[in-house]
Amino acid sequence: MRAQLDARPALVVAVLSYEQRLRGSVEQFKAVVQLADGSCLHINEVWIGGELRKYAYYQVTPANQVIRGWDNAPHHPEVPTHPHHLHLHHTGVQASEVHSLADVLDVLETEGVNG
Repeated sequence: MRAQLDARPALVVAVLSYEQRLRGSVEQFKAVVQLADGSCLHINEVWIGGELRKYAYYQVTPANQVIRGWDNAPHHPEVPTHPHHLHLHHTGVQASEVHSLADVLDVLETEGVNG
């Protein structure tokens, strides 16, 4: 994960926190990074046996208000891409093809950090 963040210096201007835990075959990564527009991206990934099983990526304002966030928690079965979905501050939950940190970083670079 750290290499993915370091590879995008125009987007990720600082890594504010970074944590990696390993318990048996379960590995968890948590990070908070500052983006070029001053917002932050909160990252949480759980890998089991080398496979990404759970993720949450939330972009927040400097005041810690959610701008948008992607996750695969199974709490929105009505979304066609269930369990993958996008939370948007103003419009609610939407379908999402974003399934990884690389996808999120691509979206932020392509659409701009302000969406």
